[in-house]
Amino acid sequence: MASSAEYITSGDSDEGLLDDSSHDDIAETSEEETETRHACTSCTEEYPLSDIFQTECAHSYCRECILHLFENSLTNESLYPPRCCHQPIRASTAVEDMIGIEMTKRFKERKIEISDSERTYCSDKTCSRYIPPHNIRRGVGICQFCTARTCTGCKKQGHRGDCNDGANKNSIPRDDEEANDALLEKLAKRKNWKRCPNCSRMIERVSGCKHIR
Repeated sequence: MASSAEYITSGDSDEGLLDDSSHDDIAETSEEETETRHACTSCTEEYPLSDIFQTECAHSYCRECILHLFENSLTNESLYPPRCCHQPIRASTAVEDMIGIEMTKRFKERKIEISDSERTYCSDKTCSRYIPPHNIRRGVGICQFCTARTCTGCKKQGHRGDCNDGANKNSIPRDDEEANDALLEKLAKRKNWKRCPNCSRMIERVSGCKHIR
């Protein structure tokens, strides 16, 4: 009987040793359950504090929603910079951690574009990308995407001499260029497009007043 009792006692001790890992699992689960969670102001879903960005006005955004705000600001200038309670959301280190390196890069490039009071866009209508100041030399911008040359004066294909003569062997023939411009103006009239007074690009009013400045 004595040996039997010792066996049972030994068995209890072994069981306790085998349960050490399970105690760790329980502790980890308990920590996850007690971790502070916040509701996203936009989607109202709850997330761990590590997946939440809090604005200066004390509103909270999850990764997906804050990324969505920044994406919209890149495609709609009226939404740049992204705001909450009419206060700009600055691209701080905390924001960069939430939106990622690539979005941060695009956001900073967009900032350069919007702050440029004399923007030049690629004259190649199949491209039309923004040409930043560091890609402009002597009144001619070189597109970093398609390498097309654009005159910063008339916003058309790069040429020698004044904008009025546009004499360049590599330019589109004058007659063809004028024909293309005429077609564009005709289409713009039908679609009710207007030229931006700053960059000369055709723009379409989506909402708001009809005043362009």
